[in-house]
Amino acid sequence: MSTQRTTHSRRRIGLAALAALSVVSLAACGGGGGKKKDGAGGGSEASEAPKSLKVGQAGPVQEITKYEKIGRFSLTPTKVTLGKPADLDELDAKEKYEGLKVAWIYVKAKHVGGSAVKQPMVMSNVGGETSGGKPATEFILIGDLSSRPSDCVGDDGRKSLDGEDIWKKGETRTVCEPYLIPAAATLKAVTYSQGYYKEPIKWAVR
Repeated sequence: MSTQRTTHSRRRIGLAALAALSVVSLAACGGGGGKKKDGAGGGSEASEAPKSLKVGQAGPVQEITKYEKIGRFSLTPTKVTLGKPADLDELDAKEKYEGLKVAWIYVKAKHVGGSAVKQPMVMSNVGGETSGGKPATEFILIGDLSSRPSDCVGDDGRKSLDGEDIWKKGETRTVCEPYLIPAAATLKAVTYSQGYYKEPIKWAVR
């Protein structure tokens, strides 16, 4: 086997191993709503979220913490792009992804106050609710899927010219990450977890 093919095989194995954890999460705890990533935090202002938000409308300002810096961000889910079950075939683990597909969720984030924050994890508390009522689950990958939309840039995908990913007041970016949902379902809402004591914010997908 050539070096190129060996590298490609190892990449596929790495993708499948990490992605399998997401499938276990989907089956065991249906996660998505309350997840947090290492070094990231989220919180809401005192104002309550409107009850009838739709994708394209800004939600309440959220605080995101990273490296002991707290920034305030206006978050607006902008769209959802659904993949096909066949998109997962390249992971060489068809039995693990049977009946699943990827939903790519896009969120526009604007830094509106607080400190400049290095590498804020905008998508840490973002999830989704499917047409069947079950939550979507974050799809964690080492590497990437070839089906990723060209305009889908992840939390860690943008850096300034000096190599530092620092968000300053007034800066706006659109971030996108993949989530797993049942193959026959659609995504009816994008969600944002506000912790254990508040209902998630929901944006209806039109």
